[in-house]
Amino acid sequence: MSAPPPLPTTTHHGKGAAGLALLVALALACTVAPLLNDGAGPLRADRDPVLTALTDGRGSLSFALLSGLLGAGLGVAWSGLAIALGDRAERRLMGAAARLVALPLALLVPLGVGLTGGGLPVLTALVALSAAPLVAGLAHQDLRALLRRDFLTAARAAGRSKGALLLHHLLPNAVRPLLAAGAIALPRALAVESLASLLGLGLPSSVGSWGGAVGVAARLGDGLALVPAALLLALSLWAFHAVADEALRLAAEGPHGGPSNGLPGGSAPDARP
Repeated sequence: MSAPPPLPTTTHHGKGAAGLALLVALALACTVAPLLNDGAGPLRADRDPVLTALTDGRGSLSFALLSGLLGAGLGVAWSGLAIALGDRAERRLMGAAARLVALPLALLVPLGVGLTGGGLPVLTALVALSAAPLVAGLAHQDLRALLRRDFLTAARAAGRSKGALLLHHLLPNAVRPLLAAGAIALPRALAVESLASLLGLGLPSSVGSWGGAVGVAARLGDGLALVPAALLLALSLWAFHAVADEALRLAAEGPHGGPSNGLPGGSAPDARP
């Protein structure tokens, strides 16, 4: 019996595109929201809860982008260093990453902020570190899969230098899967920051945060202020996850929508071993 035809990927493409469009729309709305103030002073939730929630979103989205990119960079560097240092160091470093992923790092961030006295640099570093082990694990799988590709084996057998292997074979093929692995840090950064801010140990009120707004509204029993902030936070988390899932799926496929063939010159390798 012949194998069934592959399922269409339209739904996956649509989800990723919808997530990206939603993120762009939210970013624009959060940027424009302060300009819609009537000039009577700072926006207040009891006066316009939707505009206030959008204004708070500037802090949440900006911080998620900053700390997420930092966490992605740390995770990719972690995996690359593990492979570069040899088998023994690789096992130790990636074993540590796996153990850290299993820990509730999101709960350790507000604890760390509380013990150190807080501050935006401390919060940024802790959130980035909470995302780095997960990115490191995904990036390590991608790099290991790439190193097993036939074209790299053939290039080594042909006597190509390490520099040539790095510049002409490894780096062009590694960019796409490593970017995809790093994309997962963005929703994690937003979720961790929101949890810390919900507990009053995250972004300061002067910066604004959806998590902080939800926490204050919940303590005051103000449902009118709680709903817009909670809804915008949920939509942003969904959009970040949709974009990250689409990036991982595209990295696992070739540039033409099928499994990657691992050819040199920029084609992406399989994202999974």
